[in-house]
Amino acid sequence: MDCHATSEIGSGRLIEFQKVAGIAFKHPGYLSAALTHSSYARYAKKGGIQDNERLEFFGDAVLKLIVSEYLLKKFPSASEGDLTKIRAQLISDKNLAFLAEKLRMGDFLMMSHGEKNTGGKQRLSNLANAMEAVLGAYYLDSGLPAVHQFFTTLLIRHEQELLAQEYVVDHKTALQEYLQRRKRELPDYKTVREDGPEHDKLFYVVVTVSGDDGRREYEGSGRSKKDAEQMAAKQASIALGLT
Repeated sequence: MDCHATSEIGSGRLIEFQKVAGIAFKHPGYLSAALTHSSYARYAKKGGIQDNERLEFFGDAVLKLIVSEYLLKKFPSASEGDLTKIRAQLISDKNLAFLAEKLRMGDFLMMSHGEKNTGGKQRLSNLANAMEAVLGAYYLDSGLPAVHQFFTTLLIRHEQELLAQEYVVDHKTALQEYLQRRKRELPDYKTVREDGPEHDKLFYVVVTVSGDDGRREYEGSGRSKKDAEQMAAKQASIALGLT
């Protein structure tokens, strides 16, 4: 991603967000992209505007690394299974959206009028995705130590509130671990279709799982691709007797 190829979208907005979050970007273009919803990039008149989807993908990996290290040190006697469950709880979309709200992230998101007018700035999936995108952007801009300090400080500040939320079952991780223990191929997720208007889409995902009797497919749906993947993994888990 070319951090210099972004537009000067709301430069004052970017400065204000950095003050609220307590971070400083060397290259604001990364932050601009992280706070740009796909609806804005798609319909904006200016060309070359990047949305936050690629940064969200990268930020998801950064997030898991930071939280995994944090939990490994915090719970030295916990089993792999327990650590996996706690991590899933801490980084669920609901909790990421909660943290994003603490940073007033919805106030700084750039999105189309249609997305905004239908509650896009408060939508859980938008906030969670933006949180991951900001982490990915900050890593690319300033490196792992900076993003590690930023997120662990935020995590520690709100840890009790996050863990008090309703327990989240990570069906994707449970399914993957089940297949790994049996030395089978990892599950393959594919988005097969999308229904509904841009601001209120329903995603359908199929997961292919290899078993003793061949490869089987299970479908799930959700308001985000992540939710749809979780539902597909849940259906597979039910069929395999994991839940």
